[in-house]
Amino acid sequence: MAYQNALQQTSSLKIREHVRLLEAASAMLGQEIEMANKYSVEDPSGRQLFYAVEQTDCCTLQLKQCFGDCAAWKVDILYTGNGGAEKVLQMERAWTCTFCCLNRPTVHIETEGGEELGSITDPCNCCGMDLAAVDSSGEKIFSANGGCCQMGTFCPLPCGPCSEVNYSIEDPNGNSIGTLTKKVPGCLKFLFAADVDNYLLEFDNSSDVWAQPENKALMIAMALFMDFRYFSNNPSDDGAGADVSSLWQGE
Repeated sequence: MAYQNALQQTSSLKIREHVRLLEAASAMLGQEIEMANKYSVEDPSGRQLFYAVEQTDCCTLQLKQCFGDCAAWKVDILYTGNGGAEKVLQMERAWTCTFCCLNRPTVHIETEGGEELGSITDPCNCCGMDLAAVDSSGEKIFSANGGCCQMGTFCPLPCGPCSEVNYSIEDPNGNSIGTLTKKVPGCLKFLFAADVDNYLLEFDNSSDVWAQPENKALMIAMALFMDFRYFSNNPSDDGAGADVSSLWQGE
């Protein structure tokens, strides 16, 4: 497929989250109205390869603010690299009764034809933000390990060490095979929509893991899942700082 060929050839991808104007404005007024998340996925030259858009219904979007651990959501990923907008993948996270180590949040990734590529799970972790990717048979493919002591986690700002949160992507043997970096996009966007971020994915193409382009697709899904799990809270909504309480529950 065309999207697989595009992924096969690239050594890095940039994911840009779009500003939701109504959500940002309502958050500044103190009561955020949750809107669907949207993302552009670009190759190193800046050409958009994919467009990801959340398909969660309006009622569930609002419930996510109260039941973040348990709420369902769905994202369609469209391939736009050939000038069209062909739906190629779908991410779906079902409603669960999640509490501490029970029923940890998991998102399943399927092709448009209904074939499951794999899933991303947020394992129970006392004080970290680690995610794991497994294939359709349940075998672990890679994981993202970032810890909880980075400045960008507790004090996100558009400059210096506070502007980034870095994760090492590791294969099942613990070998580093790439990096995932969450970046604050810039001062103006940060002031208007502090929960909007960019993500940079860098692949070590010498690793056998990335020989299958489907695994790079799972890496895109992991970055989006990370944004939903850890970085979708707008501090303007309640006048407080960034929400890091989830770190102590393994969210």
